[in-house]
Amino acid sequence: MGVIEFLCDRRFHQSYVLPPNPETGRRTPCRISYADYGDPNSDAVVLFCGALMGMRLCYSPLDQLAKAYNIRIIHPDRPGVGGSDPVELHERISMWLEMVPRLLSHLNISHVSIASHSGGAIYALNTMLMYPNLLHPQNPYVCFFAPWVHHSHSKVKQLRATELLPAPLIGRFASLARFVNDNVVPLAGMSSGFLQGLKGTLNQSTPAPAPVPLTPFTTTLSRTDSIASRGEHPGLALNDPDVVEELRKEILAYLFAECMDGISADAQLFLKKPHTLSWCSPSMLWSDTDDFVLLLSKLISEEGTGKESRTWTIDAFHAEDDNMIGEKGKQWFDNCWQPEKPSTASAHSTETPPVRYEFRSKVVKGTDHNYLMDPAFGVSEVWLERVRASWDAS
Repeated sequence: MGVIEFLCDRRFHQSYVLPPNPETGRRTPCRISYADYGDPNSDAVVLFCGALMGMRLCYSPLDQLAKAYNIRIIHPDRPGVGGSDPVELHERISMWLEMVPRLLSHLNISHVSIASHSGGAIYALNTMLMYPNLLHPQNPYVCFFAPWVHHSHSKVKQLRATELLPAPLIGRFASLARFVNDNVVPLAGMSSGFLQGLKGTLNQSTPAPAPVPLTPFTTTLSRTDSIASRGEHPGLALNDPDVVEELRKEILAYLFAECMDGISADAQLFLKKPHTLSWCSPSMLWSDTDDFVLLLSKLISEEGTGKESRTWTIDAFHAEDDNMIGEKGKQWFDNCWQPEKPSTASAHSTETPPVRYEFRSKVVKGTDHNYLMDPAFGVSEVWLERVRASWDAS
């Protein structure tokens, strides 16, 4: 299969139209584009929340691996990204939360695992809190890849410098990225340093994208060791450097050919510029990850008061060299999940099963923020194996 044929597959170009919603005052339909790939017949489904520039095609190289583990991946484009209609900045989270259950119902999907990359964590957290019923009825599983941490905690210098920039300038992030694509650097090699071709302060103050989970091919990387490459699921030859380079190039061409307004809005949201921006919906208030964990802990405890309880499992995979989150950011995120960890029920209790969540964290050697999910590093395979196990354990 060729790269163009692969990327033109209808699985990566699906759409769903939300009808008008009088309750929210939205009088017009809203179109959402999404990818639906991996194993279409699987009961194990992942709702995926991509990174800043991680539109629906950007994680398509995971298709073969998902098929190998019998996993189905649903990756919606956020408002104003790809083929999804834009919304006002302050409506982004609310629109996402309105879209998720309707899209899953449209696809006849009852339960999902949730995964995110970088800033997609903000959308994943909101989904967990608002719709815990959408996660597996016995074994809810959530995975964060390089989870986003605000620079007030990470202390990353180039992001702290954004405090000096006006919010409208950050709101033109997509235009800046498009200018770089057209005039400054070839985006076939785009990575966290893609803005270094610009002079002035902007090159160190704008959040970096994570556009494609495949690093440029080097002799030190091999994508042939996973079960996806044993001939059972033929597809793209991801061990061929020419195929990898063409795939990266074509994905980025799609990215810049479609709508990018939502990328600018997400940049503002992730940075909280202006400071009045909230990461949560008006119906479920929380200010940051530590605050979120308190609410989730309460939710899990309340679940345990019934006849049945669920054991939540939350994984965080951090990049070894992460210039977007930094060492302090990784530690801060992990610490959020430790102090308020719910205790198990009394061993003598026969009425209420133990209620808890298990948080696990791992730093993946040799990885950076953008390319952590490259199948070459093995962590995507670990993740999908755990997704499958969470379904099989029920």
